[in-house]
Amino acid sequence: MVTKGRVGPGELLVIDTKLGKLLNAQEIGEDIKKRNPYKEWLKRNVLKLTPFEELSEKEAGKATLSPTLLLNFQKELGFNTEELESVLRVLGENGQEAVGSMGDDAPFAVFSKQHRVIYDYFRQYFAQVTNPPIDPLREAHVMSLSTSIGREMSVFYETEGMSNRVNFKSPVLLYADIQQLLNLPSEHYQHHNIDITYDINEQTLEERLHEIANETEQAVKQGAVILLLSDKNISTTRAPVPDPLAVGLVQKRLVEKNLRCDANIIVETGSTRDSHQFAVLLSLGATAIYPYLAYESLANMVQKNAISVPLHTVMLNYRNGINKGLYKIMSKMGISTISSYRCAHLFEIVGLNNDIVKLCFDGMVSRIAGCSFIDLNNDVLNNHRFAWKINRPLKYRRLSQI
Repeated sequence: MVTKGRVGPGELLVIDTKLGKLLNAQEIGEDIKKRNPYKEWLKRNVLKLTPFEELSEKEAGKATLSPTLLLNFQKELGFNTEELESVLRVLGENGQEAVGSMGDDAPFAVFSKQHRVIYDYFRQYFAQVTNPPIDPLREAHVMSLSTSIGREMSVFYETEGMSNRVNFKSPVLLYADIQQLLNLPSEHYQHHNIDITYDINEQTLEERLHEIANETEQAVKQGAVILLLSDKNISTTRAPVPDPLAVGLVQKRLVEKNLRCDANIIVETGSTRDSHQFAVLLSLGATAIYPYLAYESLANMVQKNAISVPLHTVMLNYRNGINKGLYKIMSKMGISTISSYRCAHLFEIVGLNNDIVKLCFDGMVSRIAGCSFIDLNNDVLNNHRFAWKINRPLKYRRLSQI
């Protein structure tokens, strides 16, 4: 016997039949380190966003929507007073989600008599085992929301170009983060803005979705690395395309055309406000999300003294609270990194018909059909009419009755 031992955690054992050698983990590491100057590549090419905590209040951003326009946007995107008080305000003040009782007796969205946002048609998967897969509190050291942006290249050909990446610690973006991303050098991080609203007088929701898919495909073929899907162009004549539909279809089209590794999907959205909704977009393929309307709503609360915490702290608290919610959702499936959760489709669709699933969510489980494109288009139009009626306040609706 020449040697004996065991393969430890994270180690490799390689038998080189050509040279007749047995390589242990240390020898393998030394061999790989000598192949290319990886450290120099990373120093030269990897960029990092300036952390929000290190920015001044001026750089952190401020409210840009007037109170009247903010109310219009909130009504357009399905906000209600209970959500503002029980979800957004709690996140902004405390930096964590509100604590609620067990149980969920609200009807499925497809059966509800009330208008429900499209995120409610997605039900989270969870690992059906007796022990918790991962404890996001006690095992936080193995969990990460770190996100990278840049063109992904083949792992079989190592070149310096593979290290052109931008790293940041959470897929939940703040104002300063989105501005830094859009001002990156265009040589490696060219961006393209895609308007995910549509003219309600000229086209339908389904027609606009096909246009969005074609536009994203052409943009990536022309060199775009950052695709910014934005519903911020809402107006009296333009209504928002539901974000899960847009993200799901863009993801599907880019994968079909072998373009997904060349681009990153950033969503500038007014519809996301809780961790479930963020998880839906990430699972469908979003790289990162900028929830501008949630921040605008929190800024309005600070201005009215409904929240006594400074805006800079409120925005940071909100992101930290959503981060904790994402950890909790990932841990239910035993997933420790956001990169493993992204594009994983870890939801079951309940209540959307086969045409919608085939076009936007191909491959996801959908046992119960329901709403069609016509139904969703009518929901958008009804919200739009309500949103721009003067002197109509936000709806008050208990979360347990939606």
